[in-house]
Amino acid sequence: MITEIFFSFLVLFAVLSFIFYSYHNYTQPLGFKYDKVWQLWLSPNTDSAAHNIAVQEQMIQRVRTFPEVEYASLSNSNTPFAFSMMSSDLSYRGKKGVETNVFNVQDDYINVFDMKVSQGRWFGPQDNASLHDPIVINKKLQEELFGDEAAVGKLIRINDSTQYAVIGVVDHYRSYSEFDPEKAAYFHRINLDKDKSSIWNGLVIKVKPGAGVAFEEKMVRELSRIAKDWTIEVTTQEKMRQSKAKVTTVPMVALGLVCGFLVFNVALGLFGVLWYNINRRYAEIGLRRAIGASSKQIRNQFVGEVLVIATFGLLLGLVLAVQFPLLQVFQLSASIYWESIGAAAFVIFLLATICAIYPSYQASKIFPAVALHEE
Repeated sequence: MITEIFFSFLVLFAVLSFIFYSYHNYTQPLGFKYDKVWQLWLSPNTDSAAHNIAVQEQMIQRVRTFPEVEYASLSNSNTPFAFSMMSSDLSYRGKKGVETNVFNVQDDYINVFDMKVSQGRWFGPQDNASLHDPIVINKKLQEELFGDEAAVGKLIRINDSTQYAVIGVVDHYRSYSEFDPEKAAYFHRINLDKDKSSIWNGLVIKVKPGAGVAFEEKMVRELSRIAKDWTIEVTTQEKMRQSKAKVTTVPMVALGLVCGFLVFNVALGLFGVLWYNINRRYAEIGLRRAIGASSKQIRNQFVGEVLVIATFGLLLGLVLAVQFPLLQVFQLSASIYWESIGAAAFVIFLLATICAIYPSYQASKIFPAVALHEE
């Protein structure tokens, strides 16, 4: 039984650590709003770069003329809640490179997702004549790259011919999933007047209230006339958020079911062991009652024995579990591990107490004369 409690504690600890970690991330700010934001996936089916770029510009211009559209921005495929990521390493003054998520966006991206710049500014027409490529970073990257120094105005060398100029900082941008931690990130400006070679397969639009299926059909029909040889797919950020959430919640539910099944078996084991002990120690109980032990003392004796067994199993599990926060395994916050240890121990003790209540109650009702007579 001690071995079963030991393994149950470890499984509970692992599952609760995963749940607490996901919940902790879920409560952190995303840094943007995704309601009324639609996602268009654009994919050309021809190899003519010049033709595709011309079509791309016509489509973004046409989308912005729809009265149902408030803002629109081209981007890469790594928009919020997409199953896509882009990253690179940034270094500053010889510091070790910081792995950073990269988001190529147009000026209206900030309006599409209702983002806020806490330091400096967002991209604008004044950047058309900028000597260096402007970028906006998140605070996570500012801390990892510049420490306590101000970021706005800093130049980041990329190669011999390119330097990024930091023009703004957003406090948060956690786009991959609501359950994932925030990572260092920066936004790079898409300038269609300068860049005549890139095709952007993401287009995000902020629609006005009331825009629905009818507008979607009209928009796709209009865009298909402009881009006859392109594939156009439309979805919403809300649907993408729900799909991404399933990646975390489905394993969480599956692990919870496995853990629940294991705990249920332990509960049955505890219940059975206690019931067997009571029947085997019938004479002992009768003798204790005969010499004056009260029903409460008999009940407390068996509950206490179960809790002692549970404690031994927990002590074995704690020896392993405390290594996780001490060694910072998986680089999770130590508080998540300690909370998981406390919650798992509480569940084990609660389970042991519940399993002991009824058998100990039955033991406390044994009449001494009957027990001694049967012996």
